[in-house]
Amino acid sequence: MKINIYENYELMSKRVSEYIIDTVKKNPESLLCLAGGDTPLKTYEYLVEAHNNKEVNFSKCKFVGLDEWVGLAKETKGSCVEMLNKHLYGKLDLREDQVCFFDGLASDLENECKKVDKFIFDNKGIDLILLGLGMNGHLGFNEPNIDPDLYCTVVELDEVTTTVGEKYFNKNIELKKGITIGMKHIFNSNIKIIMANGERKADIVKKVVENKKTREIPASLLIDEKSLDIFLDFGAASELKK
Repeated sequence: MKINIYENYELMSKRVSEYIIDTVKKNPESLLCLAGGDTPLKTYEYLVEAHNNKEVNFSKCKFVGLDEWVGLAKETKGSCVEMLNKHLYGKLDLREDQVCFFDGLASDLENECKKVDKFIFDNKGIDLILLGLGMNGHLGFNEPNIDPDLYCTVVELDEVTTTVGEKYFNKNIELKKGITIGMKHIFNSNIKIIMANGERKADIVKKVVENKKTREIPASLLIDEKSLDIFLDFGAASELKK
């Protein structure tokens, strides 16, 4: 594990974007798994800027969705795929076959898991996975006490996740389940990046980095991984001892 701390959110986001661009330049056929949510939005701005300036070529890359709220359509404002389409996928001139995402409205969620598992296996695993850090330590929708030996899976959402998730929607939506890339895919990813910004994340960052590994805080299970880089701004790092 390596911890990278930057003065502010913009600098942190810029460095993460450069990390992703370097990965794609080294392996133009990379399979990228990129998180939704607020934390990586500035990173995606930088990736789109680099694409527009022809500094990086994503035409041979593949993209797999990290997670999705069960019961939401891809057009629903605040769904994970809607956010990624709006801020990244829709601006990179991607072909339909380059992107595989969970369908939150699928009648057979287990089949959705198998579909995404197959996409990952067919592309020889995830080359780089970008993860936001949940207030409860979740990664994707790998909630507290998740089985770390799962590939794609359907989960009951933790109350912290559903409460925080309400901010993404412009209407009341009942959030009970999620579908997600499981911890086993995360462990197997060649490059793992966790991002966190702001003082509100400082407590959970401290627990992830300084406490013992525990299923109660899924992100802590990655701490011994040499292929993990944690990117923080000063706010998120403010409670760390060193």
